[in-house]
Amino acid sequence: MEVDSQACSLVLTVGDLAHVDAARRAIVRQAGQLSTDEALLGKLTIVVQELGRNLVLHGGDGQLIYRQGPDGFHLLAVDNGPGMANVSQCLADHYSSIGTMGVGLGSVRRLADHFDIFSQPGQGTVVYASFRLGPVEPGLSHGAVCIPYPGETVAGDGWAVLGNRVMVCDGLGHGHAANAASARAREVFMAHDPKVPLEQLMEQLHRALMSTRGGAVGIAEVKPQARQVLYCGMGNIAGLLLAEKNRSMVSSNGTVGYRIGRTTTFSYPWDPGTVLILSSDGIKTRLDTDRYPGLHMRHPETIAGLLSRDFSRQNDDATVVVARID
Repeated sequence: MEVDSQACSLVLTVGDLAHVDAARRAIVRQAGQLSTDEALLGKLTIVVQELGRNLVLHGGDGQLIYRQGPDGFHLLAVDNGPGMANVSQCLADHYSSIGTMGVGLGSVRRLADHFDIFSQPGQGTVVYASFRLGPVEPGLSHGAVCIPYPGETVAGDGWAVLGNRVMVCDGLGHGHAANAASARAREVFMAHDPKVPLEQLMEQLHRALMSTRGGAVGIAEVKPQARQVLYCGMGNIAGLLLAEKNRSMVSSNGTVGYRIGRTTTFSYPWDPGTVLILSSDGIKTRLDTDRYPGLHMRHPETIAGLLSRDFSRQNDDATVVVARID
């Protein structure tokens, strides 16, 4: 499956009911640029409305994080509120903890093509809902959150998925010049022959980014039949394999497009259920995944939302991409 990140995630803060209406309009307007299916857009409208209201009524406040691409519409509702002690009960129709009609999450689950939720008492909730724009193709199931430097309208980071390969690029600095570097990296990555070894692809990216300010790049390739994942990284892209025993992946020193040393591809074990995580340096390096019981069972988009919520440095472009084989 080919998926190119069209833009950074749209992040909308929701603190009162007036914000819900504004968020709904912004998301549906953006979705309308990709699809004219009125039934689909109607479902998305309801889901945005319900998740936004839940953020206000149950989370206190939070964020709606939206991204879209050829594969579909992806929506996260993220908060640091009281969380849920019994998720199944909260999903049941006519149940409400505050005396409302209690149809919000139940309706979201029915309307969305994919629904996932992770909640912990006292530690907040992440809800994921998506709508497909085409058939599900084999390959990596993935999720991503890509948020610009505070105050910027474009992200200096970029990411893309091609078959069983994943790339994250962190353009140097932030703003439009950094975005140009990461956009060029995405373009080259999406056009490359997947049979090309990762070292050769990294060298192609190095030559292509010479006309930009350059950046850090990490590329991973999952080979499930060989039970291995290959990783070639240059600069401060962090790679983590979430498994029975977590493994960090090694990046070499250098700046793609400016100066790199010898490109090296490392091989790591890949077992069924392993989760691949690539992140830019806007996400803290040490990810304490043990604090989330059953994290590896959640949808990659949910995992990306959790890690972005809890480990973003808040002072840089921040990207986290999560992938696994379903």
